[in-house]
Amino acid sequence: MHQVKLNNHAEKDLKKLSTIYKQKVARALNLLASNPFLGDKMSGGFLGSYRIKIPPVRIIYQVDHQNKIIQVRAIGHRQGIYKKR
Repeated sequence: MHQVKLNNHAEKDLKKLSTIYKQKVARALNLLASNPFLGDKMSGGFLGSYRIKIPPVRIIYQVDHQNKIIQVRAIGHRQGIYKKR
């Protein structure tokens, strides 16, 4: 089982979401702790990262297998999430 940690940006992004999406994201993060490969691999500037799609929200994260930590980098709407980071 991995530990899920949100960086400062991801915490702020999560607070900005509506209540409906906060609940869906929380469920996805709980599932992520038991299965770090739940998301899709990313490429380009996000090489080494994964993403989970909860339309229209995206969760971008990286996995540290040695320390069993999942670091969430960003949570947000699909239109701006890839431009911010």
